[in-house]
Amino acid sequence: MKNGIELTLARRLAWKQPGQKRVSAAVGVAIAGVALSILVMLLSVAIMRGFKNEVRQSVFSLSDAITLTGYDDEENPAPFPMSEPMAAITLPQGVKAEGHTSISSILKTPDDFLAVSLEGNNAIPADSLNSLFLSRQQASVLNLSVGDKIPAYFFIDNRLRVRALRVDSIYSTTISEHDREVAYCSPLLPGRLRNLPDGYVQTIGFSNVNPDDVKSLAAELHSQLLTAYYSGRLSGAYALTDIYQTDSQFFSWLNLIDTNVIVILILMSIVAAVTLISSLFIIILERVKTIGLLKALGAPNRMIRHVFMLMAERLVCRGLLWGNLLALIIIAIQHFTHIIPLDPASYYVDHVPVNLSLGWFIGINLGALILSWLILILPAITIARISPAQTMRYE
Repeated sequence: MKNGIELTLARRLAWKQPGQKRVSAAVGVAIAGVALSILVMLLSVAIMRGFKNEVRQSVFSLSDAITLTGYDDEENPAPFPMSEPMAAITLPQGVKAEGHTSISSILKTPDDFLAVSLEGNNAIPADSLNSLFLSRQQASVLNLSVGDKIPAYFFIDNRLRVRALRVDSIYSTTISEHDREVAYCSPLLPGRLRNLPDGYVQTIGFSNVNPDDVKSLAAELHSQLLTAYYSGRLSGAYALTDIYQTDSQFFSWLNLIDTNVIVILILMSIVAAVTLISSLFIIILERVKTIGLLKALGAPNRMIRHVFMLMAERLVCRGLLWGNLLALIIIAIQHFTHIIPLDPASYYVDHVPVNLSLGWFIGINLGALILSWLILILPAITIARISPAQTMRYE
């Protein structure tokens, strides 16, 4: 019964003074402050999640989740038969293993040249030994197009070798460092140039690994290799590195984004808190006579305090409604139209990516409601200090 009276009073008092056609400035500012805060929070989280998903997918599509490298007796990287370490390990179902070879090369045209890492790619037919896949960035520097031929120079055993390659494809990614440094060729070409025996590779890459399982799988494979090495089943030592080590610069950048978002969430919470506290103080001052009348009629401080907190929570809900609506509209527009572009050379994506999960959406709104209720206790306490006799003289 008491709660019903409090709700009725909160609705009747609303946010307008008698005779006013519009809500007071304090109410408008409070609603706008809450709406702006929730808008910025939702957009920040959506952009953070979008960046992490897009950049992580790009990095995992270009690099192996785990890389195995062989070493000689002097602890220098050395080619090895792919079958040897593969016989010593057991891979989880679905994980793929591919042997890789690469060689440094200089691509030269009459007007320019470019140093690249020429990597064998299984997407290129093995018998297409003269096939070359360049990035759009590399093709632009060398002024090449599909079908053009270009001499590639290799320094092998202190000797210069040259081979004519044909540009069969031009690719493009959002990772500018990769596009600048890596070109692709037949998987057999680097081995042939290095005179490697059949079946020998420089590295083995393990892909199709869940990002959350990379470190645990790397540790398990390392343990299996150590066991095989000490039991004499391996002729040499092997090292494992995961993608979080080889491409640490990308993941460090993503972790920095997490920190920035946390700072934004804290700042927006402070902005909303200050706005709510100030607005409720003003609303209380505007309703001093009403408070005095309720006290004169015998209403306890707790009841009056609850009435004003319910009024303020209605205000918070109105702000949340507008903030959520605007945030969802902006997120939907950006998701479907990519209207806000970015420079891939700086941000590794060509547009602002957005991704807002239901859990984050509910969590931010629920957190805002709980936090606002706790914050509103402070100004509501001042109601106990208001004297009915003093309110009669208040103008």
